[in-house]
Amino acid sequence: MSVEPESLRVPPWEGHKPLPQHPWWRRHSGWIVAGLIALLAGAGWAWQVRTRNVAQVALSSLSIGTVEHGTFPVRVKATGKLFPAQSRWIAAPTTGVVEQVWVEPGERVRRGAPLVTLSNPQLANSAQSAVAALAAAKAELIAQQQSEQSAVLNERSTIASMKVHLESSAMHVAADRKLAAEGIVGHFQYADEKLRYGLQQKQLHLEEQRLTRLKSGNRALLRAERERVEQQAVLTALRESELAKLTVRAPVGGQIEEINAQMGQQVSLGADLARISSPDALMAQLHVSQYSAASVKPGLRVSIDTHDGIVAGRVLRIDPTVKGGVVTVYVRLTGTPPAGSRANESVDATLRVATLHHVDFVARPEGVASGKKVRVFVVTAKGTRAVRRKVRFGVGSIHRIEVLSGLHAGERIVLSVPSAYRDEQVLELH
Repeated sequence: MSVEPESLRVPPWEGHKPLPQHPWWRRHSGWIVAGLIALLAGAGWAWQVRTRNVAQVALSSLSIGTVEHGTFPVRVKATGKLFPAQSRWIAAPTTGVVEQVWVEPGERVRRGAPLVTLSNPQLANSAQSAVAALAAAKAELIAQQQSEQSAVLNERSTIASMKVHLESSAMHVAADRKLAAEGIVGHFQYADEKLRYGLQQKQLHLEEQRLTRLKSGNRALLRAERERVEQQAVLTALRESELAKLTVRAPVGGQIEEINAQMGQQVSLGADLARISSPDALMAQLHVSQYSAASVKPGLRVSIDTHDGIVAGRVLRIDPTVKGGVVTVYVRLTGTPPAGSRANESVDATLRVATLHHVDFVARPEGVASGKKVRVFVVTAKGTRAVRRKVRFGVGSIHRIEVLSGLHAGERIVLSVPSAYRDEQVLELH
């Protein structure tokens, strides 16, 4: 079997008409149709997004702020009132009925000035009884002194008489001794004289001892009587002091803030009758937002606006509790308040919290709190659009706030967005 050379073989399709070649768009028509459908769908979605999230806004109707870089003084705004640094209530010293009110709120009084007079019959009777008892004790002391002096005088008179008799007896004994030696007087008579003389000496000695004891006893009795008089004097002074205190007086000079007493009113022991303060020593009580209070520390400088002038102060202490969304801060005034400043006068204050250096900051956008991440409208470089961007803010001041991230110096943001555009993502500016 012969084999044809490979060069002489004829391909099977040789001698047939070649198949026609279709254009490329017909060969890939399926992909093209799918792409067109996807393109149309994307264009429709983009149009919907554009018409839904893009609004036409006049640039002049928006409030715009520019990000700055440099020194940022942090300030906190607060409101409050002035109040006296020295103020005290005067309490009723005892129970009683108000007889007289001598002052009215707003009056200036000196120390010791009468404020309110009370009446208490029981206290008055006790004082009178104490005075009478003191007078009786003094009279008894005088009577005791006179009685003891009389007793001492009688004893001294007795001793003096005995000494006279003793001297007479001594002379008789001396004479009888010589006469007895000469035999003129009998020995029995001399012995009797001598015995009487010795008895008189003993009696004199006993009387002298009695006088000593009488004086000592009298001193003890008088001392006890004087102590009783002194005790009664103290009690009388106490009762009279209590009676005198029924007229309540100002313990210090100052201004009357309140009077809680009316004529005929029954008051109890310790009841507040009047409040007095020193109008020349004022402090400030400020109300700071709880969001700003965290940065307020004792010692911070404060500027107090009394609406008649500015006075300097420093934070003295901070209330540890939050009431109604605010924290109470007490400020000691370091400057002299303007003339006419008075307690309970409303004031505005600016607290100088800190000074930050080399930071970015911008005017505070509406509703933005310190330390928050917020999406704000950022104006493009050409100024034709404002696009939302997430920005992290730091420490806030009264009108400005620190920028931590999301913005750079020189960029502009929309500070206040009209409520109609708050759901938009892009604003077309014209």
